Amino acid sequence: MTTVVCWKSVDGGRRETLHLCADSRFGDGAGKNWDCGRKLFFSRVFPDVFGFVGEALPPQTALGQLVENIDSSSLGTRLPDPCQRMAKYKSYLDATIGTFPKTRSVQILFATRDDRASSPSLHLWSIMFSSATGPGESQKISTGGSKTEFIGAFGSGEPNFMKIYSDIRSKPQGTASRAVYWAFVDHLAAGADRYTGGSPQIVRLGSAGAAFPVGISHNGKRYLFGFELDATQLEETKIEEWHDELYQFVNPVSGKLRSNAQRIARPK
Repeated sequence: MTTVVCWKSVDGGRRETLHLCADSRFGDGAGKNWDCGRKLFFSRVFPDVFGFVGEALPPQTALGQLVENIDSSSLGTRLPDPCQRMAKYKSYLDATIGTFPKTRSVQILFATRDDRASSPSLHLWSIMFSSATGPGESQKISTGGSKTEFIGAFGSGEPNFMKIYSDIRSKPQGTASRAVYWAFVDHLAAGADRYTGGSPQIVRLGSAGAAFPVGISHNGKRYLFGFELDATQLEETKIEEWHDELYQFVNPVSGKLRSNAQRIARPK
């Protein structure tokens, strides 16, 4: 199934950013796992981000196709209203994921931005497909107010993640953006959900521009969307932001704290 979490951060200039974080495990439910699976997708042209939990094959295929069509402007005129845009994307997913002979349910998360106002707003939807064929059911998910806050956890790992996050939230720095990531890292390490594993993967959607991925330094290795990268080959990477387990900004080659980065001490 998997675990995906979402939170919002707000900086001093009141600029908002949505963060989607997922694990990288694909499994057959019988103990055979593959920890290199991509679960987050994003447009490199427009502010659209997708993630999924549940059966892996249909959403991984359909979301890759959908993002390619979005980036190539092959879906017709881009609608400025995010609700109408979501409805168009849902029709595409109904025709793909909805017709796939699934054995388990699939939940799609869609994050986007409304640029029509002077202060752009961020939006999030869930589209749930049952194990049977047929169209999905959509639901708008609140992205909260004007402060940093946790939005939600999804998938089979949600109960264990929430237990860990609740404990971290009660401690100093527990309401900070990085605390959600601390809980996610602890959730992976605990191994309580057999469908959740591998390295984290993160995509961010801010108040301007397209979404972008975050590189991960995890257990001394570097990853991007679950794929392990040779640190000696990362000198020319175009991924600008890399985080370690403390959510510190690190150098992708060495994995060490950047010279100008804030040092973070995690409370015990």
